[in-house]
Amino acid sequence: MSRLSIFGCCLLVACSNAFVNTRRNLLSHPKTTKALNVIPDAFTDTPEHARTYFYIWFFGGQGGATVALGQFPRQFQKFKSLFDMAADGPIAAGDTVGLSPLCLYPRDISKADLDQVLSNKLSVEQMVIKGPKPNYMSQKGYLCFESFADANKKSNPLTIRAVFDAMSTGDNVDPFVAQSKLDEFRSDPSAFKNSLLKQKLAGFSSIAFLLFLLGPIVAETCLEAAFSGWFPEWPGGGNLPWSLLVGPGFWTIPQYWI
Repeated sequence: MSRLSIFGCCLLVACSNAFVNTRRNLLSHPKTTKALNVIPDAFTDTPEHARTYFYIWFFGGQGGATVALGQFPRQFQKFKSLFDMAADGPIAAGDTVGLSPLCLYPRDISKADLDQVLSNKLSVEQMVIKGPKPNYMSQKGYLCFESFADANKKSNPLTIRAVFDAMSTGDNVDPFVAQSKLDEFRSDPSAFKNSLLKQKLAGFSSIAFLLFLLGPIVAETCLEAAFSGWFPEWPGGGNLPWSLLVGPGFWTIPQYWI
């Protein structure tokens, strides 16, 4: 990597980690103070080792971020499909379930439509056997959305999706979990909307939590490794990432480059 590339990497991770400064944890003793580095000493004993560590974490972190960011188009497409379903199929009149706005559904679900789905006499095992198997998990005995929709094809499409979403954050669910959930929804009217909200929040928060972990942890490690690998004598190394911006500043790094 060129010097310009390394500078760019340092600035990128510094900005993403500006609100977290966990590089050094000081353990105080009456006579001594010891600094604990993010990177094990075995990887910073030579600049070459530190550079290898930097490459591993920087490109590995990019891969993790790509996976996390790749979930956004899928979530958007799923969100769009919900709006496409909003006016599809018959919509029963009468009272609604009272879904939370946090579920991000285009409209509320009719109680009559929900009752129609939950009154399906087929067991989950029968749905799995009779329904389509479009993916690996469904071929291994999991209940997929396509099989669930096929078993309820006469019901309202948005309600079918809502019931399935209340059982899983994806498009497949363990058949034992699905059967337990459906039995619970039938016996407790409030269980459905509570489970749907829980599953939706779990799906959103898992992506946000992964991005949060990738930010501080990967950025902190990359900064430490870049410092030890390319400019270990730079006086700002003890106060990263702030020292890149306020003093001595990243513009002084070329003076200490090795």
